[in-house]
Amino acid sequence: MSALKSDVWERGDCVAEYMHEMSYRGYMFMVCLWTCVGIAASAVAAYYARDIDLASFGTWGMLGFSIGVLLVAICGTLISSASDNPAVSMLGYALVTIPFGVLLGPIVASYTAASVLNVFILTFVIVAVLGTVGALIPQNLAHWGRPLLAGLVMLIVALFGTTFLAAFGLPVSGLMTMLDWVGLFLFSALVVYDLNRAARLPRTQDNAIDSAVAIYLDFINIFIRLLSIMGQKK
Repeated sequence: MSALKSDVWERGDCVAEYMHEMSYRGYMFMVCLWTCVGIAASAVAAYYARDIDLASFGTWGMLGFSIGVLLVAICGTLISSASDNPAVSMLGYALVTIPFGVLLGPIVASYTAASVLNVFILTFVIVAVLGTVGALIPQNLAHWGRPLLAGLVMLIVALFGTTFLAAFGLPVSGLMTMLDWVGLFLFSALVVYDLNRAARLPRTQDNAIDSAVAIYLDFINIFIRLLSIMGQKK
């Protein structure tokens, strides 16, 4: 989803519009800080949504709920990327983080606390290492954008297609595991891409928030897939 935000990344040639740039370290600190704020907001939403019984929705209800979260998140991403106002970008960010937290609450609650913590720590390490690599690579990785976007679209289509198959009672556990691994590698590549792009934007507060939206989405998607692969059910 982060690869969809091409208009954000095109701001690099509009330096004249950004007269209040931060230092490089200050800017990258704000990118990391806003990413952590988004993760914390999702954690709070997940805590209050932990008792929602998704199974009671039925397969089609869960599919509709997931599509609704995805659509709200896309709207939030578009609002954030289209605005140069940090306050508006924060509103868009909230429309991404809170619905994802509500969706994650009952999912995370079905796993043991120890496995959730282990997966969270592993996700943090993966994102921190790959993000550092992306920020420090001297080359501009803009050419990664289209292949990553194509991969993301195909993954989304495959996930929804698999859910439809499951709705008709077909066994899809093996296919879901394969898609989890594909998603893990895809979003790991997106971490490198998004931090590489973030490091090349004009160093403003609004761009820090917009970059955090992309990195937050990478983090959450890696976390979800690692939890599915490694997590221990209660």
